[in-house]
Amino acid sequence: MSGGDLPPRQKMIGMMYLVLTALLAMNVSKDILDAFIVVNTGIESSTESFADKTGIYYAAFASAAQDDPVKSGPYRDKANTVKKMSDDLYQHIADLKKQLIKETDKLPEGAEESLFHIKNVQSKDNYDIPTLKMGLADPASPKDGEWSAVDLRKKINAYQNGLLDLFKDNKEALDVMKQTLAVLDTEDPKKGEGDDKNWESMNFYHVPLAAVITILSKFQSDVRSAEAEAVAKLYENIDAGSVSFSKVDGFAFAKKAFLNETDSFSAQIFTAAYDDTQNPEIFIGKVDSTAWKNGEVDEAKIMKGSKGNSWGDFKNGGWYQLKNVEAGKGYLKVKESIGVHQWGGIIKVKTKKGPKIYPFDHSFEVGKPSTTVAADKMNVFYIGVDNPVSVSAPMPNFTASGPGLSKTAKGYNMRPPAGAKTVTIVVTGTDDNGNKVPLGKSEFRVKRIPDPVSSISGKSGSPNIKKVEFESASTVQAKMDNFDFEVNVSVSSFAFSTTKAGIVNEEKVTGNKLNDKCKSMIKGASRNQKFYIENITVKMPDGTTRQLAPIIVTVI
Repeated sequence: MSGGDLPPRQKMIGMMYLVLTALLAMNVSKDILDAFIVVNTGIESSTESFADKTGIYYAAFASAAQDDPVKSGPYRDKANTVKKMSDDLYQHIADLKKQLIKETDKLPEGAEESLFHIKNVQSKDNYDIPTLKMGLADPASPKDGEWSAVDLRKKINAYQNGLLDLFKDNKEALDVMKQTLAVLDTEDPKKGEGDDKNWESMNFYHVPLAAVITILSKFQSDVRSAEAEAVAKLYENIDAGSVSFSKVDGFAFAKKAFLNETDSFSAQIFTAAYDDTQNPEIFIGKVDSTAWKNGEVDEAKIMKGSKGNSWGDFKNGGWYQLKNVEAGKGYLKVKESIGVHQWGGIIKVKTKKGPKIYPFDHSFEVGKPSTTVAADKMNVFYIGVDNPVSVSAPMPNFTASGPGLSKTAKGYNMRPPAGAKTVTIVVTGTDDNGNKVPLGKSEFRVKRIPDPVSSISGKSGSPNIKKVEFESASTVQAKMDNFDFEVNVSVSSFAFSTTKAGIVNEEKVTGNKLNDKCKSMIKGASRNQKFYIENITVKMPDGTTRQLAPIIVTVI
């Protein structure tokens, strides 16, 4: 990645890399090490740029080999070899970076991918673990093995030799590749150039993790740079008369654009190269396959039926030229009736060898809008609590409305009005022309929250409780039983009574705590004596006050 032809951004990254590498000879702080994040990010960005540009060549090789397999096929095969060698070395370095970060930061198996980015690494200044992991405990005698610097050196050497071997019959291209691969030089330093005695220790011995990762990222960038130069040189051997490309996009193509719930979705996923500086001619209609296969380029002979000007002419058996074509792409937008609709046509591209024709066909199905409104927890709404609601509609831009309905980050929330018996949620969409379109509505029943269950010492109804356990009780509780919503309620008052020697003793309590008089009654209890906790009242989230079932305790 050296030389005068590099873009300014790449030159600056190289300069920053050299400066920061020099700082490693000093006792630098973590703040300085954090600067490696900037350099590493810049290198990774440049690496992605190399990969994008190289992708254009691979697409061009595939197209050229299809048009002229005898002439272009062998160069396409060599390009694929370059790609495999480059991908293998690039991935090994990527895996090595992850291994070093995982072991230094002690990350568990299956850790989040973001934790492996250098900016999120905790031990950027650790140099012991990277040094040992890469087999450099003794810098003068590096150890070979998995993830070692020795193994990395071998793989880089094999990569260099593999690329050069592809150009052994072309001296000019071979010289260019030797110069390009110089950035991946793995020779040991010459005597007198420092204390390091070998390539491994020179790059990785006693080097902080942040710097090791940045150095490895630079190697990855050098690999992509060499790959780009190699495929460019290979492509020079192919006649430039085929289609030229300036853009590569990823596409997922599905023959069927509508599915039933019993169907499986299938699609072809690929990269598509095109020239955004030149607009192709696109014709919609039925294709005469005989004329196209015979090499005919006159659209009037290839298309079936009579020429028209619109989608309606195509539906009536004719064909027309698509007018909305920008930056190398055509854009079709039509409205159709319910049902399956087949359509297709040809794309006519200008090349140095003359026009080329590419037919295509597709289908789509129009169905009635299907809107779903679902209460996430129960099939009714409860007053006084948040009822989560999910809404799905066949339009990307839709709104749901109803009394008590509000939008949340995850969907919608319903708080029915007090006294309501039912609520209706209405879903409305917006079509391409900005008009409101009703998509459906759903009605839900509204209920009040059920009564909580009263208890003492975790027991309800008519429990038998040991005296020592009863004496330790401090409150009368109320909780929701078998209710999907989280509702916290507290007893606001109750009456506590017992009969002893024919005399009824009763204490009315405000709040939920047993007072001293209640505790005194319990302390004087005898075996089989009954205690009554009645008139238990609670304040509910819906604003109502409820009286709960009594608790009759028998002391055992």
